Amino acid sequence: MLEHFRIAELSLKGNTFDKDALLNDVVSMPFSYVPSFNEEYPTSFAIIFDITLENHEKTFVLKVKAIAQFETDKPIDEEFKYSPFLIITAPAIAYPYLRAFISNLLLNCGYEPRWLPTLNFVAMAEDKEKKEEK
Repeated sequence: MLEHFRIAELSLKGNTFDKDALLNDVVSMPFSYVPSFNEEYPTSFAIIFDITLENHEKTFVLKVKAIAQFETDKPIDEEFKYSPFLIITAPAIAYPYLRAFISNLLLNCGYEPRWLPTLNFVAMAEDKEKKEEK
């Protein structure tokens, strides 16, 4: 179960004189996520998201590191650490919070809100597995 979602790191740099160029010209969106565990909390795990949005001239750069904290009913074992829930389902549950945060942040900072694309976490897991097999 998702216990909470929080922003761990945030950086926003933008040229306020050319608002349209900042968001309509996004050319880069590196995105990653990894699970994280802490042995002191055997029924807890986190999904850590890293995302950067930037335009061609780098006059607009938004970097966000977010943490989605989950709790389980029983202690996490090795099998769970490689299960589809951890690799696909948990990130898919938490990702909409990241999307909403970024859209609201941009709006509250005076920019046009920008919705991140929806992601297919099943396809991302399959691509990652194929790369690891090579």
